[in-house]
Amino acid sequence: MSGLPVRASEVHEGAPPCPVHPYGFHQRAQVREEGARTVFRPAPVHGLPARCALLEEELMESERELDLLDELWRREHAAPGHGLAILGVTVTVAVVVALVLTGVATAGVVLATLAGGLAVVGLDRADRALHDSRLARVRDWHRRVGTPR
Repeated sequence: MSGLPVRASEVHEGAPPCPVHPYGFHQRAQVREEGARTVFRPAPVHGLPARCALLEEELMESERELDLLDELWRREHAAPGHGLAILGVTVTVAVVVALVLTGVATAGVVLATLAGGLAVVGLDRADRALHDSRLARVRDWHRRVGTPR
């Protein structure tokens, strides 16, 4: 054991907050009980909380490291989504159709189509960056719990 207290150190007066998570993150248990679909409570858009000593300690105490290993494998092998790009295409098509139906000049429709295309490319890149950051968190947790063989 690393010598960390059972509960997060941030609940003790004068203790420094976790350098990775916002203040208050560790005030309640972040590891779910046995049998839950995911090991950690809902995290930000990454799907996994960032790794820190307090979460590692809580994970060891709950003895769910093998469950986390399985969850990491599933997340690592999940196909990257294109949800943001699909949303961008949907909004672009809706705007272009609305412009055509209201009788806006062709130049306005073309400009809206080009702007929508650029937005879709930007959203696709953002989606890819999000997927890469998810994989980075998965790899970081693999350093703690190992990799499946």
